[in-house]
Amino acid sequence: MPRLLRLYLAGPDVFRPDAAAQGERLRTLCAAAGAEGLFPLHGEGVDIRRACLDMLDAADAVIANITPFRGTHMDPGTAFEIGYAEARGTPVFFWSADPRPLKERHPSGADGRDGEGYLVEDWGKTENLMIVPDGRVVGASAEEAIAEAVAALGFTVRNRDLQRRTRRSVAVALAVSLAAALLAGMIANRLIGW
Repeated sequence: MPRLLRLYLAGPDVFRPDAAAQGERLRTLCAAAGAEGLFPLHGEGVDIRRACLDMLDAADAVIANITPFRGTHMDPGTAFEIGYAEARGTPVFFWSADPRPLKERHPSGADGRDGEGYLVEDWGKTENLMIVPDGRVVGASAEEAIAEAVAALGFTVRNRDLQRRTRRSVAVALAVSLAAALLAGMIANRLIGW
């Protein structure tokens, strides 16, 4: 049976009062799409950072909930996970329950600056352009981001799995052939009397 696409489910969902139920809902969405959801909810006594990094290392892609959290921007832990995934070359797929551009969510004056004088990005993106680069889509739901990931990567993971199984089969066939040749040589030597 081919291995399922593994999707790390990043986002502030782990802080919800119903985090376990939300994690199960997200994992169910992944399963319905033919993938395995890795939800980073950990119990007491666990090195959470290390456990999350291990899950990220095991993932084929990240589904990142970049919905604003405790302000106008996304959860900083999720931003870290996105950066970690990007550095490893792991694809990231985004979704946000608030798809408005950052400029609409964070008030600014006519000069484009906020109340503290800082420039508010106006790139028409849901989040900072370092998080959502040009050409990247931000879905309106987890379902959309999961479907995008499965459509983009499902074949690649199945193909990698098929390549691994094919290499294993070739190695077994080679070993069996070598053993049969050695056995045939031993039998021939006995028959000839060497």
